[in-house]
Amino acid sequence: MGLSLHNALAVAEGYLGRKSPFVRTPKFNIQKRQDHWRSNVYRVSLLSPLTFLEAFLSLYFVAGLGMAFYFGDFGLFPFHLLLAFGFGYIVFYTWYHS
Repeated sequence: MGLSLHNALAVAEGYLGRKSPFVRTPKFNIQKRQDHWRSNVYRVSLLSPLTFLEAFLSLYFVAGLGMAFYFGDFGLFPFHLLLAFGFGYIVFYTWYHS
């Protein structure tokens, strides 16, 4: 569920006919125990605006969890829990790896 924002943007770009370049997955060339990924040229050190949007969505769904307890309505609780955890997971690891 944390990747739903990325997938939605990709679908929107496809419908709008926007051509986006293929960006290969970095492999970091780690061959020995002494090699480190932190000094690799593929490493991104800045957080993208999309990460901040994901953080906002994570907090938004955490607020939804709080509202479930406040109003005593737990119908969407499982979905809010999955979405809050999914977006939070993506944000945490994006921050951790940058």
